[in-house]
Amino acid sequence: MASRSERTSARRRTGAVAALVGLATVAGAASAAATPTPVTAHRAYGVDRYATAATLEDPARDTAYVVTGANYADGVTAGAVAGHRGSNIFLTPREQLTDDVRAVIGYYRKVVVVGSEAAVGPDVLTWLRQNTRAELSRVGGADRYETAAKLSAASFAPGVADVVIATGTDYADALAGSAAAASVDSPVLVVEPGHIPDSVRAELARLAPQRITVLGGEQSVSAAVAGDLAQYTSGQVRRLSGADRYETAVAASEAYFPAGAPWVELASGSAWPDAIAAGASAGRRSSPVLLTPQHCLPQRVNLEIERLSPDQIQAVGGNGSYSEVAAKRTSCGAGEKKYLDEFAQPEGNATYVQSHATIGGVFYPRTAAFSTYVPTSTTDIRNAEYRVWNIGTGHSRFTAVAGVADGVTSGLTARVEVFGDERLLGGYDVAAGQPASIDVDVRGVRNLKLVTTSSGRTSSEDETDHVVYFGDSAVR
Repeated sequence: MASRSERTSARRRTGAVAALVGLATVAGAASAAATPTPVTAHRAYGVDRYATAATLEDPARDTAYVVTGANYADGVTAGAVAGHRGSNIFLTPREQLTDDVRAVIGYYRKVVVVGSEAAVGPDVLTWLRQNTRAELSRVGGADRYETAAKLSAASFAPGVADVVIATGTDYADALAGSAAAASVDSPVLVVEPGHIPDSVRAELARLAPQRITVLGGEQSVSAAVAGDLAQYTSGQVRRLSGADRYETAVAASEAYFPAGAPWVELASGSAWPDAIAAGASAGRRSSPVLLTPQHCLPQRVNLEIERLSPDQIQAVGGNGSYSEVAAKRTSCGAGEKKYLDEFAQPEGNATYVQSHATIGGVFYPRTAAFSTYVPTSTTDIRNAEYRVWNIGTGHSRFTAVAGVADGVTSGLTARVEVFGDERLLGGYDVAAGQPASIDVDVRGVRNLKLVTTSSGRTSSEDETDHVVYFGDSAVR
């Protein structure tokens, strides 16, 4: 019979999965009308970092990698080997596995403890020996560099396609590298910013990789180290980096997933435990992990999601590390505002969709959008569409960018008008490549109306070519 703690853990996991599925349904319904990528990421998390990693486990349950949850070093390199079908990475305190992990790890065929006894204590291995039938082993070295090298030696044969190199003194670059390395069945090794440890040199010589990829700028891995790496491969030594950790993760995604991906994992760039689990989860799906701030998404990240065109997006982490606002792909730098999608459903005759679009080269994750599509078989064409939001009072400005999505070739044009309590506040003409910025005074306004008068029937039969967007439409 399951213990009380095990039954509690099971209920927690069930609740997390139920919440995840519910959000996925809402996101899918909202996005289906206009664009291939979801508007909102569904979320996966547990009550803490240990439960979150357990929630993300692969149902095939073949190999479990156990790493310390107190430090990132072993987890960032273990994430690459855990990013294969049937594998998962679990975090643990040094002394004992948590109840959430104990409840599931007994189902695995093989368990590998990664790190020395200073990181994962002997009592963890003792419990596993006494309570599971798994094949048990420990892979650990004198430091994080040797541990990564030994894990690579235990997991990869010589001649690998690639080796991902990242600094061992910070976690951000290696987090993005785990899913990238898993996608080409290759390891992640860590180095000092200005030095390659002897243990890493020996493993590179054994691996004889076809290519070496350095993640991060020269402050993370120096030019001298990158040059020194060339002796270990007959192929290219390339560097992937950006202005910050978010852009470096995008650079890795662009390089390793040039044809797109079916799935994208999002994780906070400042919450490494969730990102370690997210990297392994992404690796199992041959997909990237993208890092973001806790409360928003940078433009480069949102645009990379659009390029990848995934069927699903998953944000890993609870509110303490990844907010609901970020899960809605809200742009960084947007400032304090209340989006129209946060008000009650508006009234009116427009075919209304909550979607997103790239307008004038800028991605707008939260939009109001009116479909102006009319089948060519229809004779009764109504060109004017409107919706009315009850915004209450107490707001001062309404802002949005109105336009037609980039790349639309239907020839759609529209006259856009904004009314406050039936008083005209502004009028704008929009077309593909010709958006309009809206910023109007709504002091004292209770009912905000948006009206589009479209150009009517066009040559395109694709409904997505007939949508007028109000990007980042919100009141302040």
